Amino acid sequence: MRKNLKQFSFKVLLSELFIVAVVISNALLIGCNAKVTNKNKEIVENAINDTSITDETLIELTNTTIREEPRFNSVYIEKTIDEFNALGFVYGDSVDITFSNGYKMDDVPYYNGYYGSTGGPLLVAYPGYDYIAVCITNGDGLWQIGKFKNGDTANIVLRERGKYKTNQDLLNKYTHNRTDYDSDEIFSNFRNVKVGNIKENILYRGASPIDNRYNRAKYANDLMEKVGIKYDIDLSDNEDDLKLHFAKEDFNSNYFKALYDDGKYVALSMKMNYKTKEFAEKIVKAMTEMANNVGPYYVHCVEGKDRTGFLCMVIEGLAGANYDEIVNDYMLSYKNYYGIDDKEEIERYNIIKEKNIDDMLRYIADSDPAGGTKGLELDEIDLVNVMGRYLTNNGMTDKDIDKWYKNLTQENYSDPD
Repeated sequence: MRKNLKQFSFKVLLSELFIVAVVISNALLIGCNAKVTNKNKEIVENAINDTSITDETLIELTNTTIREEPRFNSVYIEKTIDEFNALGFVYGDSVDITFSNGYKMDDVPYYNGYYGSTGGPLLVAYPGYDYIAVCITNGDGLWQIGKFKNGDTANIVLRERGKYKTNQDLLNKYTHNRTDYDSDEIFSNFRNVKVGNIKENILYRGASPIDNRYNRAKYANDLMEKVGIKYDIDLSDNEDDLKLHFAKEDFNSNYFKALYDDGKYVALSMKMNYKTKEFAEKIVKAMTEMANNVGPYYVHCVEGKDRTGFLCMVIEGLAGANYDEIVNDYMLSYKNYYGIDDKEEIERYNIIKEKNIDDMLRYIADSDPAGGTKGLELDEIDLVNVMGRYLTNNGMTDKDIDKWYKNLTQENYSDPD
């Protein structure tokens, strides 16, 4: 364990001792299941902004019970976001995590969103979660990977203050307040997808019209009604989730409920690990539902960003969209939510593009050894062929692809083989 204090000036030493005292005080309160007061939080927040805090300052959470987060099989650390931050941890920090069974994760970014690199570790305090969580970005199954069991505990210690602050600040512009956005469409990330040979006003994407944890459901629902959506493709929920949504006091999505009651809806409950067979089979299920039901269609997960982005990438590629069209549609979600575009935010734009949509495209292109894409740049790949092979390799029939083409595009399907 690193030393708590090194040689500091007298002023810095006093500041460090003050922080440690506050941290110990809050830790004792939390250990006794006492509520962390706003005053204590304010004291700590002021203290951690002091320049005397360095990588050598000991900020830690010890012997805290963990449990499985059931949706993505990640790990809940049983401390609330407020309790954890009151110890002195700040979004953008790097932390080391050690579990009681010996499993370790070093140099883990701590964010308040899923801002990590695909396949990398992440400690996340996602708004709406009861606890902080440890996971694999765009992955699942950490509980199984770490071979954890009920009763295991975790220690989290600050490794480096603010190592990932740039990335945190980059994506921390997202709010749940309608007044912070210029329109209902931008707030709910709602848009008509019209690239390649996709028909006008046949495909829409956006935030969930049923899950209101981010205050967007009613806006998405009303926009669905405005454009006349006839079939809803829900990538995030299952039937139990729907019952919970319907039962909430703030439920106000009657247009969606009418589609559901009429059977014009499919719930796919997809995890975000797009490099699994299960994920691919659910993409095929979504495409098959479009083939066998009349549009306009609405595709969404919770925010309409990543799982939705992956499905739309497959749709757009199969419909003849080029690389730039697919990237532009995917990245529009980041402009809507975070204000990031390729004009004023080109460096940040490229970072997100490369670690998200480029990685998704490259995975699909290279997942089929017979696809002939090795060594090609993404903008050189025959995306119609790539997406067709991805779908047929994972169970979609040529007959359903042909029906899909007739429903969504202006062209007929030609077998990629």
